[in-house]
Amino acid sequence: MKSNKFLWISLGILAGISALAYLPLINKFGYFFDDWYLMYDVRTQGAQFFHDIFSSDRPGRAYLMIPLYSVFGLDPMPYNITAFLFRFLGGAALLWILHILWPKRRYFAMTTAILFTIYPGFLSQYNAIDYQSHIWALFFALLSVALTLKSMLATDRKMQAFLAVLSVLFGWAYLSQMEYFIGIEVFRIACIVVLVLRSPKSNYRKNVQIALLKWLPFSVIPAGFLFWRIFLFQAERRATDIGSQLGQLFASPLTGLWWLTYLIQDFFTLLVASWVVPLSMFVFPMRLQNQFIGFGLAGLAVLIFLWRSRRDEDKESEPLAVSSRQETREFLWVGLMSIVGGLAPVIAANRHIVLPDYSRYSLIASVGAVLLIVAFIEKISSRSLRSGAAGALIAIAVLTHYGNSVKAVSETESVRDLWWQVSWRAPQLKSGTALSVSYPNVAIQEGYFVWGPANHIYFPENKNDDALQVDLSAVVLNEDTVARIITGRGQDSSYKRGDILVVNDYNNVLVITQADGNSCVRFLDGKSPDLSVFDQQRVMLIAPKSKLENVITSGKSQTPPALIFGTEPAHGWCYYYQKADLARQTGDWDAVTALYEETVKNGLRPNDQIELMPFLQAFAMVGDKKQVKDISTRIKTHVFYQQQACDSLIAMSEHGHPLTSEMQIYVEELFCK
Repeated sequence: MKSNKFLWISLGILAGISALAYLPLINKFGYFFDDWYLMYDVRTQGAQFFHDIFSSDRPGRAYLMIPLYSVFGLDPMPYNITAFLFRFLGGAALLWILHILWPKRRYFAMTTAILFTIYPGFLSQYNAIDYQSHIWALFFALLSVALTLKSMLATDRKMQAFLAVLSVLFGWAYLSQMEYFIGIEVFRIACIVVLVLRSPKSNYRKNVQIALLKWLPFSVIPAGFLFWRIFLFQAERRATDIGSQLGQLFASPLTGLWWLTYLIQDFFTLLVASWVVPLSMFVFPMRLQNQFIGFGLAGLAVLIFLWRSRRDEDKESEPLAVSSRQETREFLWVGLMSIVGGLAPVIAANRHIVLPDYSRYSLIASVGAVLLIVAFIEKISSRSLRSGAAGALIAIAVLTHYGNSVKAVSETESVRDLWWQVSWRAPQLKSGTALSVSYPNVAIQEGYFVWGPANHIYFPENKNDDALQVDLSAVVLNEDTVARIITGRGQDSSYKRGDILVVNDYNNVLVITQADGNSCVRFLDGKSPDLSVFDQQRVMLIAPKSKLENVITSGKSQTPPALIFGTEPAHGWCYYYQKADLARQTGDWDAVTALYEETVKNGLRPNDQIELMPFLQAFAMVGDKKQVKDISTRIKTHVFYQQQACDSLIAMSEHGHPLTSEMQIYVEELFCK
């Protein structure tokens, strides 16, 4: 009864602290990274298309994602809730394991479970759609280990068999989601060894033999999976092809040295860097208001922990600082083996933990990391220092996750704002357009970061083609693609998961840019691009190649789906700018001037003076010298803008919109001398 009470109370504490770490901003998360193409593919092809998407490397993921998508659809919110729930359940499973192994070490079990659940080295919790499989697999893996231990301790043979079968099934379940999680099997073996070696009935060698026999029924988990993976399944992705990765070791002896180097680096990352680097990356740059909130959440989490931990310490059968040598050896043994086991498959695939982008590789090894950390904390003789050390780590973890969440919300809002502005500016885009888009606060690592949201807005209809080709592609700007755009060198094509064809036509690029979060999105016209002093140099280089004719100016405007892009922002300066820029493209100068009058009436002004260019051209076209003069005082605050105004106004006649001779002379005097 006391044992069950401890577990339930500890679960409550674990739930409360993990909620403080993960839930405060959960309703503001949107799509990230691979979410964009995953959701677009199944939106247009149906939920069953998950089979095609994951068939190349992890076919089991489809069996998780299909029912989730069937229930949740496109809304990211329930995916985030589910991700939180199973992150918590993973911590609960670890708590159960630790309670089975060390039932008297309540403080150790609870502290380890808490630090594992909110481990700050895993920074992709907010990327909930794509990371469902990671988080569910982690829970399945730890639940499988817990069931293994319960099976060993059960006295009834039928119950032993039942628990063992459940353990194997959950073992195969986690491997069906993430094959490199197989490192948890080392943790399973270490736990079995701990239980068996405690037996006083036999010598050490005999106990090792018993441990192997105890493990034998559960060896079907890795053995069965590896047999299927190596001999029956043909992996199409080299990064997840086990045979291909191991072949590198035999091909080059230096590979082994690199693996050893990565192992040492990742040990340091798990035990030290994960508690320092993300904190400095996400918390220190936050606004003061967010820092106050973060410290408040961290303080509350620490208070909850200290309230309960003191009660657990008081009830320990012996002082925690003088735990038995045997238990200390067990903590260290299980922790070290778990870290090595968790890292080995990752490193064998020529990957390793890099914060923050590849933090997912820390998930399995973090079990061992927190075991070691808490084992060292327990050896602190002073109760106050011990509580302070554990409380400090909890505070760091909660602060880190809050800072990470603030960053994720900022990126969500930035991306959503950009695409709402795009929808205001472009009623429709021509199929076959290659987009070059610059997000102000988000790095674009893959083309689908752009073509995913673009196609969600402009081409959301169902497609039943055998091979799906996206209507709008996207170019990630680098040295090669910049050169190809400037020279207009042909096309290239690539396939994403599920045989999704993406064709980039480098001679048909539309450049869309937003210099920073306070400025408006600009569609660049290669004939006369409006460039900001804050634009990236690569954007400036390709600006003359931007084909504005890819914007279809007629027809009904497309409304971004609210589930993906949030509610429509308030109509501030950028709304009027986008509508004015659209009117400029159609040559409706009266509409442009009318929109400017609306901005004046509403007290709206630009943060970047280049956004005045459509209005300057419109007033020049209608012959309003007063307004031209007024706008010129703001344009001429920067020589770069003054020169652009000169060039754009003089070139208007070449583009079919000639100024009167009187206005031509006037603007030359204002801007060109």
